[in-house]
Formats: sequence, C-alpha cells, structure tokens
Amino acid sequence: MLPPPVELTVSRVRDALWEMEAPHGPKGPTALAGRLFHETVAGLLHGDWDWTTTLTVENLEDHQKLRQHAYERLLGPRLALYELGLRESGREALWLWRAVKEFCKWFCGVLKAASDRGWIRWDEQTESWLGAGHMISSERPLSRDFHRPAWRAPVRLTGVADAVLWNPLTSQWCCLEFKLGDAAAKADLAQAALYHSLLSERPEAEGALALVRFLPERREFLLEPAQLEPVQARLVDLIGKLAGVTAGPGAAPLETRFDILGGRLIRTLESFGLRASLAREPVVGPAFVRYTLNPGRAVAVRRIIARADDLGVQLGMPTPMVQVEDSRLVVDVPREDRETVSFARVREALPQVDPVQGSARIPLGVDLNNTLRSVNLAEAESPHVLVAGTAGSGKSEWLRTVVAALLLSNTPETLRLVLIDPKRTAFGDLVDSPYLLHAGALLFPPEGSVVDQLDMLIVEMERRYQSFQRAQVDDVVAWRAAAGQPMPWIVCIVDEFADMMADPRERRAMEERVVRLGAKARAAGIHLILATQHPDAKTVTGRLQANLSVRICMRTATWQQSLVALKARGAERLLGKGDLLFSRGDRTLRLQAPYLTEAERRGILIGHRLRGAGS
Repeated sequence: MLPPPVELTVSRVRDALWEMEAPHGPKGPTALAGRLFHETVAGLLHGDWDWTTTLTVENLEDHQKLRQHAYERLLGPRLALYELGLRESGREALWLWRAVKEFCKWFCGVLKAASDRGWIRWDEQTESWLGAGHMISSERPLSRDFHRPAWRAPVRLTGVADAVLWNPLTSQWCCLEFKLGDAAAKADLAQAALYHSLLSERPEAEGALALVRFLPERREFLLEPAQLEPVQARLVDLIGKLAGVTAGPGAAPLETRFDILGGRLIRTLESFGLRASLAREPVVGPAFVRYTLNPGRAVAVRRIIARADDLGVQLGMPTPMVQVEDSRLVVDVPREDRETVSFARVREALPQVDPVQGSARIPLGVDLNNTLRSVNLAEAESPHVLVAGTAGSGKSEWLRTVVAALLLSNTPETLRLVLIDPKRTAFGDLVDSPYLLHAGALLFPPEGSVVDQLDMLIVEMERRYQSFQRAQVDDVVAWRAAAGQPMPWIVCIVDEFADMMADPRERRAMEERVVRLGAKARAAGIHLILATQHPDAKTVTGRLQANLSVRICMRTATWQQSLVALKARGAERLLGKGDLLFSRGDRTLRLQAPYLTEAERRGILIGHRLRGAGS
C-alpha cells in the first residue's frame, strides 16, 4: 500500500524554476500589479460584474466598452484600495492599465469567435447570453497525484489555473494562462504546462495550452499535447525533488523563493535601522507566507509593527500583516500565486449523517498547518456568529460554504434554515428547499419583516423549553436522546443585516430579539449567523457584540471596522477572497476559507432536494 501523498503546489514548483531563471528578481511589473491584473481578469471572466453584464449582441466586439466596465467595476476599486502600494511608482499603474486594455481587446476577439462558432448565443427573449456559463471557467482549482517507482511516496500537486476554455460541441478544452510581463518566460511556460498536466487526467477529449502574455506587447503561445509531453516529463522529475520523495525519508526539499523572500524581509528591516533575524523556517499557507522574527536587542516590537506599510512598498506587494501571536512576532507576507482551498477538504471532514442528532458543526477555514478548523454551534462558547467583510472579501461565499456543509451533514428532519437575503444573491438557489423552516423562511427584505422572523424563532424557542420541562431534560441534545427522535437544529443566517439596522426603531427591535435569542436559544438548538459589509458601531452595537461570541472577519475597509468586528486591528490588512481572521474569546487565528465552486454548489443542491423528497 502506498503511503499518503506529499502535498506540493504548482506555485512552489514555479518559484523554484523562477529562481533558476531570474535569481536577481524580475525587471517588470511587481507582484502587486500582477495580483491586481489577475483579479481584474478573473472578475471579467466570471463573477457579479463579468463580461455578460455589459456586452450584448450589438457590442460584442466593443473592447473599449469592456475596458471601461473593467475599470469602473473591477480595477478602479482595487487601485483605490492599494493606493499606498502603487503611490511610489506611477509606472506600475500605467503598466497594469495597459495590460487590462490589451486583455479586453484579446477577449472580445475570443468572444466573437465563440459566437461565430455557435458556442454562445444571444437570446432576445431573456436578453442574455446562452452557453456563457459553460464556455469558460475562471480560477479553476486543480489536483493530481504523481508517482514513480523509485519515489518513496506519491506527490499530490495542486494549483489554480487562470481559466479553461471549453468547446461545447466537441468537449475539447484549452488551458489558459495569463501573464502580465515576460521577466521569467521559461518559468511561466513551465507553470502553464503543469496546469495542463493537471487537466490532462480528464477522460474527455484532449486539450491544448495557451499562454497569453500582455506586456511589453501581447503575445500568444499555443501548444498541443504532443509538444508538451517532453516538458511535462522533466517537470515530474523536479516535482519529486521538490517534494523530497526521490532519495529517501531524509531527503530535503530544495530551497524555494520563500527562503529568499525571508532574506529580503530581514534586509529591508535593517535598512530601516531595525535589526531582526528569522526564528524558524517560513510556514507556507494558501494565501501568505508566515515568517517568525526575533527582534534584535533594544528593538521594540511596536517599531517593526509600525513599518508594515513601508515593508509592503519596499517588497512590491500588498502590505504584510505584522503582529504578535502566541508571544512571537510574526510577519504574514502575501503570496504572489495564492492557492485555493478546495471544498473537498470540507467534505472529507464532515461527520456521517446522524438521523436523530444531526450536526451543528460549521467549517471555518484552513490554518497554516493545513488543518481544517471548525466550530460546533451546539457548544456553549460558540452558539452564534458575527461575519464581517467588505465587498469582494469572500463573505457571501463563506456563508454559502456553511450552508452547503450543513446540508451535507443533515436531513430535513435534523436541520431547518431561516435565510434573510436582502441582495437576493446569496441564497436564491434555496427557494422551495425542504430544509427551510417554513414556506416564507427564505426572505428578501423589504418584502417581509426580519423582526417577524425572529419573533417566530423566539416562539419556537419557548415552545421547545416547555417540551424540555415536560421531559425533564436541559437541552435539545438531551431531549433527542431521551425521545429517540429528531428535533431539528434551526440556523438563521442574515446577510447584510446593516440594512435592517439603519432605522433607529428597527435597530432597537432587532437588538431586543437578538439579545433574547443570544441568551437562551443555544440550548433550544437555535443559532444565529449575522453578516455585514459595514461592521461599524451603529450596526454592530455593544449589545449585539455581547451575544455573538464567534467572530469571522474578512477584509474590512478600515482599521476602525476591524476594531468593531474583532476588538483588534488587522482585518484591514487581509487579502480578500476568503482570507479571514477567526476570533473566539482571547484567541485569534488567520485562516483561508474553502472555495465552493458553482458546479459543486449545484450538485449539493440537487442532492439535498432529492434527500428531502425521499424523507
């Protein structure tokens, strides 16, 4: 029997190749510019503001309209967010905008060709593009196990491809890799070849690889599978060496770019007159690399923390998070090629469905030790949750992941949901779900009253306490055990509850209900998850904070919002897309939330409806 596979990421292989090719660093756009470019491209391909929201059959080839849309909805807000990191170099912003314009021109050509070939079609009745959701997928998580007879263990290679283009008529595909500059052309091509190899395990038709570079001018490289095989064979040898599986149990991985980045970090601090040393090896997480520092003699920790913005500018990346954790000074440096945590990690950890007790455990995210963290809402220290984070931080995606995990862990007899969705985008797939508490339990304010829904939960809570009294038990778990039958967990999720806190009278009514449920609902098996983009003092009042013991904080717009949500600064430094801080009591952990793809979500929803129909 083979031992468990050794985990390795495509970005780590690319880093090793990059160091071989360009050991003195790239002469081109910085990591920050590259990250903003890829986020903008991903948003145009798939998301709330993708190309389908601005291009119609009349203007499909209008790349100027697409680039205006890209700037107003995607790139502009990001430039404002990272103004400090780009302030020192206007050239970076110009390079970035030039590349985005080139991408829009290139992509409009792709869309025109897809329309001509019948891959996508404009529907006059619905005024929407048919087939657009199946033609291209963006930021696709990939994984594949490699093994050779001489290796002591398999290697599981994971990564996230920029995009995959599908021909719906033949099932053929093309792996797309986008690059901002050409500082490390060989490493870029090898990285793209790795993504192609991860996709090549599919049993369908063969696929090609396209590498598109946008600076200094646009160039496209199209490679067929036969051209890639020799390169991929050599890359598998490197994968074995990097994973340390080629020589024996004591084989050490090669030095990576992360070690060199640690040296740059120390030298940058020294240039500020702050002596420090690395206390241990860097710890590589999905979104960032953590360096533990020993400050030099007479160097105050607060002086290093105060230099976070300067470190970001000097290192050419978003501002790192510098903080004290477990009595150690740590610096979290954003990764240029961050990894996505697959929802498969959540599915593997879910308990088997208990037809009587069900499960109130919800996933939070993966820590630096690659361990999936979760909390049990049934426990006294974590019955209710506050979720905060600005647009693009991953807040709604995290909520959908929680709902998916609960559906997979329960039947309609052990779980019922109340879902408040003011934006009509978070839970629309759950209309008529058998898991809803009642027919109106998926609410789209202002069509219905949130206060009325909370009042119904209070009535149910009191009814349950009467049942506990008659059965002479203390809580819902004991009642189920004594009765031998289920009494469902009830989870109420309110997305963007700031909308309900705007009016002072509504705020008082909401506070009163949340406080009452917060004090008594846990034992009755009723739990609240309140989410907001605006964690200010008017929205998250002191009374609400006292009753929401678990805090999930994504990126916030300001440090003041971080203080309200977490009682500490730091969330304003997070990277977005599921990078979060989890707080319960005095402990705060930085985690990466799992990503639930649209296809996975659809599969879970189909399964839960079938489960409800059969119960």
